Amino acid sequence: MAINIKEKSRLRFAELLDVDGVVFWDTVVLPDLPVQSDDIQYRVRDTDRIDLLAQRFYGDPVLWWVIAAANEFEIIPTDFNSAEVIRIPAPRFVLGTLFARERFQ
Repeated sequence: MAINIKEKSRLRFAELLDVDGVVFWDTVVLPDLPVQSDDIQYRVRDTDRIDLLAQRFYGDPVLWWVIAAANEFEIIPTDFNSAEVIRIPAPRFVLGTLFARERFQ
């Protein structure tokens, strides 16, 4: 079964399983996001959304999951607490190292 997923989707870190004709995604095991010296400590505003932060810092709203994982969000926040400080993993690391082509070959 051919499935097209975006290059930066978190589903790149999961396996597509077929059990007795039922196709489903296995548990997603996200990669480590080690603290980098150039990580961004971002003070959120009431109007911020996680997908828009991903667009702002990485140029792609699909990468919302990187911010969520780095901050150990168990559920995706629909609104942030104003003045809360979250970690934005370094764009250099996320856009370079994390998605190096050899990871997916």
